[in-house]
Amino acid sequence: MGGNALTIIGLTGRYCAGKDHVATLFAERNIPVIDVDKLGHQVLGEVGDQLVSEFGNTIIREDGSVDRKRLGSLVFADPERLKALERIVHPHMVRRCMMLIEAHAQADKRALVINAALLGRMKLDVLCDAVCFVHAPVLVRLLRSMHRDGSTIKSFLRMEKAQQDITVREIKGAQSVHILENWGRKPFIHRQVHEFCATMGI
Repeated sequence: MGGNALTIIGLTGRYCAGKDHVATLFAERNIPVIDVDKLGHQVLGEVGDQLVSEFGNTIIREDGSVDRKRLGSLVFADPERLKALERIVHPHMVRRCMMLIEAHAQADKRALVINAALLGRMKLDVLCDAVCFVHAPVLVRLLRSMHRDGSTIKSFLRMEKAQQDITVREIKGAQSVHILENWGRKPFIHRQVHEFCATMGI
């Protein structure tokens, strides 16, 4: 995908690297952003029965919705349960993503961004002309996670283990991979996004 009519940019990075902030910078340039994590939240509501069958009734709130926090605590503590969750939800997420890509292509957009932490694991990288990998040192990400999410060192390290395959070398399908360093002040990352867009002609 990603021919002359539409340039597809993958956006990925580990927990609290700042990829969502980078996504807003693309959006400010009127480049559509597909937030794959949000697609996952939507999918949870559609596969509730499968989730209950796999993980039990404790993941369902009184109103019938999926308790994402409870589900997360179960799967990020157990690699096999995480794989089970991904087997259930990833095919639906990929299908929704493909539909959105097609819609943007039909609308003659010049570019779009696929914002996905698990870009490589979900094989969405093969759809991309280029991938932006947002990088920040582990200590910076830990401090961000503690400030933003109230993480403990233990919960942060558990997330790190679950995301150990989110590396530049695991990006297989894109024609090029660009590392964006996000450990300084905002103008630092803003300049890198500007330079990337200039390089890509978008």
